[in-house]
Amino acid sequence: ADQFSLEGNWRAHYLNTGREIIEQTNGDLDAFCDFVGSGGSYAGVSMALREHSPNVKCFIIEPESAAVLAGRKITNPDHKIQGGGYSMPDLKYLQGVKADGFIQVTNDETIECTRRLGKEEALFSGFSSGANLAGAIQLLKGEMSGSTIVILLSDSGLKYLSTDLWE
Repeated sequence: ADQFSLEGNWRAHYLNTGREIIEQTNGDLDAFCDFVGSGGSYAGVSMALREHSPNVKCFIIEPESAAVLAGRKITNPDHKIQGGGYSMPDLKYLQGVKADGFIQVTNDETIECTRRLGKEEALFSGFSSGANLAGAIQLLKGEMSGSTIVILLSDSGLKYLSTDLWE
């Protein structure tokens, strides 16, 4: 399936993931941040959350070296953060979808946070999950200190066993 063009991508997150987040948090959340690949999860979830509560802040996470959505120059398109940061500035699902800000994460932050998810929470995840945690931590250490921030853990660590993520 072509996750970059099929409408079911963002719609599944709008109709299901967003609703699940609202139910599980009782609608009590301040922000959502998401590492963008195709943009489908960010678009669908952010639209659902804002429909429920217009004050929810939504942030796009990208690799520090390839933050084209934030309007930055690409310094290294060969970053280690698999699952996103494709240096594609015109993602279909993000057209007309608001972002309250852009967060850049490094390879090292992402790897550290992915490993923390495994060690501290027993969650065997992959790069994009670590990028999401790293982005949320940046927000919590800064402008959103004390806030409730939702992230997605959208990948398993299984397909990354041959990388340096789990060495």
